[in-house]
Amino acid sequence: MEIQYGKQIKINDFKDKIIDLFLCVENHEKRSYTLYNTLLKTNKIDNQIVFCYKEIDYDENVLIKKIKTNNHTEVINILENEIQKINKDTINIVIDYSCMTKSWYYSIILYLKNKENRCKNIISYFSYTPSKYIEPKKPKPNRSIAPLPGKYVVPTDKPKALIVCLGYEQNKAEGIIEHLDPKKYYLFYTKPASDKKFVNTIENNNQNILREKVNNIITYSFDDLINLEKELTRLYFYLKDEYSIIIAPLGPKPFSFISMMLSVKYSDIDIWRVGSGNDINEYYNEPIDDKSFIICEVYFKN
Repeated sequence: MEIQYGKQIKINDFKDKIIDLFLCVENHEKRSYTLYNTLLKTNKIDNQIVFCYKEIDYDENVLIKKIKTNNHTEVINILENEIQKINKDTINIVIDYSCMTKSWYYSIILYLKNKENRCKNIISYFSYTPSKYIEPKKPKPNRSIAPLPGKYVVPTDKPKALIVCLGYEQNKAEGIIEHLDPKKYYLFYTKPASDKKFVNTIENNNQNILREKVNNIITYSFDDLINLEKELTRLYFYLKDEYSIIIAPLGPKPFSFISMMLSVKYSDIDIWRVGSGNDINEYYNEPIDDKSFIICEVYFKN
């Protein structure tokens, strides 16, 4: 399927839409169902799938279908199966990626882009629920630094240019910079953020590399997807002829989402991640409220 357009919308733009399929993740976070519960008040949701990282107890009184899911391949198999059941020319799918691991929503984007379906159009709504500030925990060791699965970028002999979105835990950015040893690197981070504490913590925990790269720092508003896309696109065209471009989205997930969309549009962009294996820090993120969402509508056409 081809991407016809992408645009940022508000939660009120959803009113009265029929949602054919709703996807989200249930985990330890307190924002897992914030979007779902909000949409139920104004929308008809025909089918909902909840991916779960752990075993779940079956409850016949719960209408939501919960499925224990082990990896991104299983996510795509489930998605394909559910789409095939929908007999419509145009399908509306909501993907709440607030609690999803990066490889899962990247695989969903790649599937929608690369797979031919019997429907003519898929209108997808990728949504993120911003959370309240929580103090960062002591960082876990970086055990895996590698490309996200699902897309292969042909290696070139060009030097590397690395674009890093800073998170608020220490050591993550330094780890991938040392690992890849790029000729150039650029640092993005949210400023302003939903809470000033996020900005203060990011700047304090990344002060060494921020001090080193004063001229290669780009800040963006946490809820402005359009401006973020413009900044990343501008940087891509500036670098693409002379460098192999790698984006490492270590910060907020909307940055990851926009980076993934650009990598689908421009095949020479590679997306990398830094992981701690199964030994990760768990944050019990609470939503700011039940009205704040960062939503992007993406139209796929056969």
